[in-house]
Amino acid sequence: MLEVTLAMADEVGYSGLSIEAIARRAGVGKHTIYRRWPSLHELLLDALEYVWVSDFDYRTTGGIREDLREQFIRSSNGLKNPPLGPICRAVIAAAQSDEQLRETIHARFLATVESRTLARVQLAQDRGELRSDVDLEPTIDVLAGSLYYRFVLTTRPVDEGVIDALIDMFVDAYGRTDQSAGG
Repeated sequence: MLEVTLAMADEVGYSGLSIEAIARRAGVGKHTIYRRWPSLHELLLDALEYVWVSDFDYRTTGGIREDLREQFIRSSNGLKNPPLGPICRAVIAAAQSDEQLRETIHARFLATVESRTLARVQLAQDRGELRSDVDLEPTIDVLAGSLYYRFVLTTRPVDEGVIDALIDMFVDAYGRTDQSAGG
């Protein structure tokens, strides 16, 4: 069902999706879908998780600059392409008028992104790559928020140049100034 949902989202976009259309394509009754997913949003969230969950993990590729860059490029590549990008935008838009959906998105996706990004940045701080006096939680909002802002609210690309500039600002602001710290 999730693969059918993703394929249809890619073909017809969010506005063309419905439980009825997905059921028809899958060759099942709509009640079969409703037994598992009470709404189109719930089905879309499961479909998003199906394709996106592996992109939550940071890979340790080197220092903080390299790890953030690798993660942000992977995430932006996933978000700017169908089916993930259009579904994400649609679900985020719907969440603006649905508090329960917004809480679900946060619990299933954003809390994971935040905690794993914070863990990776904390590791960099523990290793001495970042200043020890920095409150890291707001830096995560700035890092991730900048990328999601461009993705959701603007038509400007989230490309490698933007990612590099954002990470440069982060490292310039919070990185250790002495070269003996490494990274």
